[in-house]
Amino acid sequence: MPATVVDYARSAAQVSRLLDGYRERIDVTLSPDDEMFTGDLDDYIGVAETAIAQIAHAMALTGRTDCRRILDLPCGHGRVLRALRAVFAGAELVACDIDRSGVDFCAAQFGALPVYSTPDPHEIPLDGTFDLIWVGSLLTHLDASRCRAFLRVLCDRLAPYGLLLVSTHGRNAVRRWGGEDRRLNKIRRDFQKKGFGYADHPGTSGYGTSAFTAAWLADELYRHDDVMLIGYAERGLADHQDLATIFKLPVHHRQWAVRLR
Repeated sequence: MPATVVDYARSAAQVSRLLDGYRERIDVTLSPDDEMFTGDLDDYIGVAETAIAQIAHAMALTGRTDCRRILDLPCGHGRVLRALRAVFAGAELVACDIDRSGVDFCAAQFGALPVYSTPDPHEIPLDGTFDLIWVGSLLTHLDASRCRAFLRVLCDRLAPYGLLLVSTHGRNAVRRWGGEDRRLNKIRRDFQKKGFGYADHPGTSGYGTSAFTAAWLADELYRHDDVMLIGYAERGLADHQDLATIFKLPVHHRQWAVRLR
C-alpha cells in the first residue's frame, strides 16, 4: 500500500466547503408514517445535524473529501438520509430498513435506491461496497449475537478507507433509565456487570433494548484486523446516544500508510 499523507487542515477545509449551506438544502417533506417526528421540526432535523457533524469530523480525520456511495441502515423515513442527500448531492444513496414504508418513502422523496432489510444481516440484499455507512439506532435494539453479526456484515460492506458510524446506548443512556422498570433494571445490571445488557420489548422476541460499553464494542472490533476503531463520542448523537466511528483500513497496515499531520 503506498504511503498516504492526510493533511488534516486541508481535508477539514474541503469538508467544510462540502457542508456549506447544506441546512438550507434539506428537504423537510415528512411522511405521515414517520414515528420519529413528534411535532418539533427543529428537534427532528437537529438529530440529523449532529449526525452530519460526526460524519464530517470522521471524513476530515481520515482525509475523505467526498462519499460517492452511502448506505443508511435503518433509514426509517429519512430523518438522517435527507441531510445526507443535502450534503452529498451527487452520491448514490441506499435506503435500507425492515419498515418497507420508510424505504419506499426515501426512494420516492430523496431518490434513494430501495433495499428491504431482514432480521438476519447476511440475508440483506445489498450490492457492492460503500464509502459511508450510517447506522443510527439499530444496535440499540439487538442482543449481543445479532450486534456481532451486523457489525461483521457492515464492516465487510465498507469500501477501502470507508467509514462506518454506529450509534449505541452507553453509560449516559443507562443512567437516564431510572425508576422501577424491571426490564430496564435488568439491562442496567448486565451493562454494569458484563458490559452488555439486553431485554426484549414486552410481548416481542428478538427485538428490544440494548446497552453496551465502549470496551465491549472495542473487544468485538479487535476480532477483525481489517478495520480500526478511530473514534468514540459519548452522547455524540443528539446529546443522547453514543457514536462509534470505524475505518476500513487493516489495523496492521504498514506504518504511515495513513499519516496525520
